[in-house]
Amino acid sequence: MSHIKSKGHCLTCPIRHLSIFGELPLARLEQIQHFQPTVMEDQIGETVYHQGAPAQTAYTLRKGMVKLTKSLANGRTQIIRVLGAGELFGFDGFADETYSHSAIPLSTLEVCRLPLTDLASLKKQYTEIDTAMTQRWLQYLHAAENQMLALGVMKAPERLASFLVNWYESGLVTQAGVALPLARGEIGELLGLSLETVSRFISEWKRQGYISETKGYLQLIDRTALLKAADAD
Repeated sequence: MSHIKSKGHCLTCPIRHLSIFGELPLARLEQIQHFQPTVMEDQIGETVYHQGAPAQTAYTLRKGMVKLTKSLANGRTQIIRVLGAGELFGFDGFADETYSHSAIPLSTLEVCRLPLTDLASLKKQYTEIDTAMTQRWLQYLHAAENQMLALGVMKAPERLASFLVNWYESGLVTQAGVALPLARGEIGELLGLSLETVSRFISEWKRQGYISETKGYLQLIDRTALLKAADAD
């Protein structure tokens, strides 16, 4: 179950530069010090919010990774996005009364709860916040368009290789590589591929030395060779 960790302070937030408050000048930040979102912590196996629940709160992801999933009419569940630090999610309430998807932790999460009534007020008062939220909407729209294009045009290995390259290059690279908390089946859900297909290509590319994977961390060893092999398959 989610539990309260502290009160957030936008002025001193370590990921503010990644959030919708990142473009606010110091003077504006001082003006909104009364806005102190609750910092919550969620664990793997918990749910930040459920599809169909009243959408009253948006969230900024401070730490960890979260997957957004949608339950389909046929009983299946589809992963629609995976988000990292600084991402805003759950702002369906600006358009709908309920959440259109569920948000599920892929690791221990730390999030700021942003009541939509307060967020709506800040949007009206500060053009920087309104612009930042509009940009987030557009980013999500473009991501959805790119995903549809990939599903319709790219072959299975191209989809998977492109995903691995993008994931690695947009992630925080450590000595162990980039954290990849998604299981094979979850990668398949996200890309419209079967578990068997994902497992087969990843195993082959590891054998060829294009990538390596150890304890949930991905290493991209030969980007050019990986993409070339995916295009040839």
